[in-house]
Amino acid sequence: MASNLCVLIVDDDFISQEVVKAMLSSFTHVTTYVAASGAETLQQLAQIQPQLILLDHELPDTTGEALLQQIQQQHPSGAVIAIVTGHQADALRAHYASLGIHHLLQKPLAPADLAELVRIASTGE
Repeated sequence: MASNLCVLIVDDDFISQEVVKAMLSSFTHVTTYVAASGAETLQQLAQIQPQLILLDHELPDTTGEALLQQIQQQHPSGAVIAIVTGHQADALRAHYASLGIHHLLQKPLAPADLAELVRIASTGE
């Protein structure tokens, strides 16, 4: 059995948070935490060290890109970070790849995509 995987869901939309939490609940080795803003994210990261961060592209107090840069500078944990967006993902893919992010998911999330991210974060691949 895989060891416990800590996942931080960063999304200001309550329904999106709940959908992702429900999808992740099928993995018995996953513990989820939620943040609805950039400020909440940084507070959470002061207390937990997630192996997977699902980061919304747009937040009420910052952008996903700005928060990503803060996370990379202040909490360089090596977590797998995936950008989640309701916008056209292909238009953002190259930009985020230039920032070192190679996982970009389109809302609504596909269960197979989320399962792949859990696998990657669990195995360190």
